Amino acid sequence: MTPSPVQLSHLIKQEARRLGFDHCALLPMTTAPHAAFFEQWVAAGRSGEMTYLARNQAKRRDPQLLAEAGQPELRSMVVLAVNHFQFALPPALRDDPSRGVIASYAWGDDYHEIIRPLLYALDGFICSQSGRQSQGKCLVDTGPVLERDWAHQSGLGFIGKNCCLIRPQSGSWLLLATILIPEVVAYDPPPRPTQAEPMSELVLHGLPPREAYGAWHFPTNREFLKSATCGRCTRCLTACPTDAFVGPYHLDPQRCISYWTIEAKGPIPRTLRPHFGNRIFGCDICQEVCPWNYHLTERTPLLDGLLAQAERMAPALLDGFQPATPYWLDATAFSDHFRRSPIKRAKRHGMLRNVCVALGNWAYPMIIEPLTLALHDPAPLVRGHAAWALGEVLRRHLSPHAATMLRTALPQENDDWVREEIGLALG
Repeated sequence: MTPSPVQLSHLIKQEARRLGFDHCALLPMTTAPHAAFFEQWVAAGRSGEMTYLARNQAKRRDPQLLAEAGQPELRSMVVLAVNHFQFALPPALRDDPSRGVIASYAWGDDYHEIIRPLLYALDGFICSQSGRQSQGKCLVDTGPVLERDWAHQSGLGFIGKNCCLIRPQSGSWLLLATILIPEVVAYDPPPRPTQAEPMSELVLHGLPPREAYGAWHFPTNREFLKSATCGRCTRCLTACPTDAFVGPYHLDPQRCISYWTIEAKGPIPRTLRPHFGNRIFGCDICQEVCPWNYHLTERTPLLDGLLAQAERMAPALLDGFQPATPYWLDATAFSDHFRRSPIKRAKRHGMLRNVCVALGNWAYPMIIEPLTLALHDPAPLVRGHAAWALGEVLRRHLSPHAATMLRTALPQENDDWVREEIGLALG
C-alpha cells in the first residue's frame, strides 16, 4: 500500500536520520528566492575562477528544470544537513605560526564522497515506498542548486551575515545536500519574518525588503528558539582578516582566504598574503567568532568518515619537506598522504603555494632551507610564492642566507612572473 503524503514525509525523515543525516526537511519545488541576487553577484565578477557558478542560471532559479528528459516532473525537494562540528581547534594549535590551519570540514574524509552514496540510498528508499521506477536528482552542493535558499525556506535555519546557514541549536557547521523527487509529500511550514532590517541597509546590499534576513520565527520546530537573527552583531564582518565581506550577506570571494587557498589556481595577490596568517586550506574565522557557535560542546559526528584526523587539523608546516614524508614536494607522496581528503582538491602545487605563504608569514630563519627546495619546484606557482616567503625572511631578519638563495635562483629562472617575485623579494 502506497503511503500517504504525511506518512511518506515521516518515513523519509526517519530513514534520513537512520542513514546519518542530522536534519531533514521537505518543501515543494518553487523558484529560488535569491536567484536574482545570485545572478547579479555573478555578473559583478564575484565568482572569479569559479566559472561553473555562471552556468545553468535558469536551473538555479527553477530547480524543476533539472529533471532529465523523459523523467517525471520534479515536485518536491528533500533538504538534508550534516553537522560536522566536533570541537574548537585548541588555541595552542590554531595560533602556532609553525602549523598550517585547515578548515574543520576537511579534518576527515571528503564529505562529498561520504554523503553522495547516502543520498542515493535515501532516494532508493523513497522509491521503495512510492513505487517510483526512476531516480531522483541527488546533489551534494555540486549541482546548480542554491542550497542555502532551500534550507532556509524549509525551516532548517536562517542565513547569517557571514552567508552561512545558521541553525540556532547546532550553529553554522552544516554541510547541505538535496534530493529532488517527483513525489508529493507533507511539507514543513516555512519560517516567517518577525522583523526586517533597515531599508537603507537592504538596498545598499541588493536585497529587496521582502527578502530581509532579520529575525525569523519557526513555529513548528520546537528545538528552535522562538526567533533567530544576527541582530546588530557584526563580529564575522569585522573579524575577517582580508575584509572579504562587502557588507552583511554579501561575500566577495576574491578577497576570501577559502577562495584563494582552495578554488583559485593562480597566484595569491601580494596585498592579501600577509593577512592569511597560517591558514593553508579554507578559513573558519567568520564561524569561529559567531555567537551562535559559542554554546557548542564537543561531539562526535554521526558519519564516521568526518571524524577528525590529527594530521589534517593543523599539521606542522615543515613536516611535508622531510625526506621520509615529502608530501609537499612529491605528487605521489601528496596523493598518498591526503588519500580521500578534500585537501586534494587544491592539488599539490596549490597546497605548496599556500604553505609558502604561511611560511612567509611565520618568517622564521629555519624555513630558508625548505623554501629553497620550493624555490626550485617544477611549478612556477610554487617558485613565485617561495620567493615571496624568502623575501619576508630577508625583510624581517636581514638574512644574508635568504638573499643568497634568491640571487642564486634568479639567473636560472625563465618564468617572467617568478623573476618578478624574486626581484621584489630582493628589493
